[in-house]
Amino acid sequence: MDDDLFPSSPFLDPSFAEFIDPVDNYNASDLSTTIMSSPVTTAGTGVEVTLNATNEHVESTSKFFNNPLFSDAHFRVGTQTYHVHKFILAKASDVLATLLYSQQWASPSGEILLEEQDECQGEVFEKFLKFFYTAQVTLDTTNILGLLCLADKYNVQPLRNLCSQFMTMKAKPPNVRNAIAWYSISKQFSLNDLGVICMHTVAWNIEYLLSPTNQNEWYQCDIDFIRDLLSTSNLVLSNEYCLYVAVSDWLLARSSNTLLQAYAHELLPLIRFSQMLPIQLHQVEQSVLYQRNDIEQIQDLLKRLLCQAYRFHTLAPLRREIHKPEFVPLEWYLPRQYTEMNITDRVDIQSTLRFGIQVDVQTSSSPVPSVDRTADWKVVYRKRSHDKWTLKVHRHDAVYETHAQVTAIIYDNERRVLQVEQSETFTFTTSNQYELEIVLSNPSEAKELYLLIKPVIP
Repeated sequence: MDDDLFPSSPFLDPSFAEFIDPVDNYNASDLSTTIMSSPVTTAGTGVEVTLNATNEHVESTSKFFNNPLFSDAHFRVGTQTYHVHKFILAKASDVLATLLYSQQWASPSGEILLEEQDECQGEVFEKFLKFFYTAQVTLDTTNILGLLCLADKYNVQPLRNLCSQFMTMKAKPPNVRNAIAWYSISKQFSLNDLGVICMHTVAWNIEYLLSPTNQNEWYQCDIDFIRDLLSTSNLVLSNEYCLYVAVSDWLLARSSNTLLQAYAHELLPLIRFSQMLPIQLHQVEQSVLYQRNDIEQIQDLLKRLLCQAYRFHTLAPLRREIHKPEFVPLEWYLPRQYTEMNITDRVDIQSTLRFGIQVDVQTSSSPVPSVDRTADWKVVYRKRSHDKWTLKVHRHDAVYETHAQVTAIIYDNERRVLQVEQSETFTFTTSNQYELEIVLSNPSEAKELYLLIKPVIP
């Protein structure tokens, strides 16, 4: 066929050459080849093979990003104008499909004005738009929120998923600051996996947030975040009393007595006063929040909570004689991960000296908090590989059954918690043992393993 039969065809114009893929020049070796899982044999054709040229297709499409060639609309965002191709955007976003193909938004010039927040403009919007053409995006902590907002606003699910994956990765221990900042974002955008990771990271490293150097950051935390934080048993901290002090200071920093009273009734019942020592319970009675005369309702609330704690201290040791007194809700009477009273042993993870070694340790014999250590245990550490440990725990002096939880806390060189592994409540006798299997999530950074054995009420 002669070329001059189609002299007006744009595809023969040399200016278009760089945007047209010379299909005849493809080599089969350059194509990704996938054999179908169930080969189909037909007469004269043999086995069917599915081939794809995904990379080449994406590469050719990427050439049209912000290019006036074939562009049938353009966006104005702030001071920037972007040439777009309706089909490419519409097939990935139902919101943009409506925007681009609805007569309501049509204009003679083809320009569509988009109102975006400051953090979604400029380079961030350019990255967002480029994703439609390249299926790739470069994420960092400075652009992630803007891109997530755009992906959510325009319902670009693949980009939203990538943003969620990036934030989940960057919120893992020991990245406490990211976890604090992004927890509310996880709630706002219903990113459940991100929310779980953020809460674990902050709960395990709460002493970082409560330290004097980060006091302002703690005061700025919202009520929802603090409520969720107090609701978890995974908090790793010295003792429950220091948590009360931090919450008390946060409450006293509120701007009005009305807020103070409302928040106190929501947060104070989440403090596990039952897990404080008697001297600490007395210190609560002497605290500024308790002594406030202008808000009697808070003092009444604290009196009721302290009464429950004193009742636990009195009756829990007698639970066998008085047929298990009721303690409800059970979580309020169970210890968190207290490093002051419950630390039983420490291991240098990078050392192999504990391989198969048995050590004798002591803990409190009662579920009631105490500094006395009268219960004898044997612990065997077995380092099976660079990232796998087995801990065997045995109570060898018990007259009665002992109910306890075993927890391993993994720290890095900077005393940041990387991982917490906790057992369910286990019933120990002199004839059994509990095995805790640990797979280190970050073996190269893991430095120390702290073992906690916590007697609890059944």
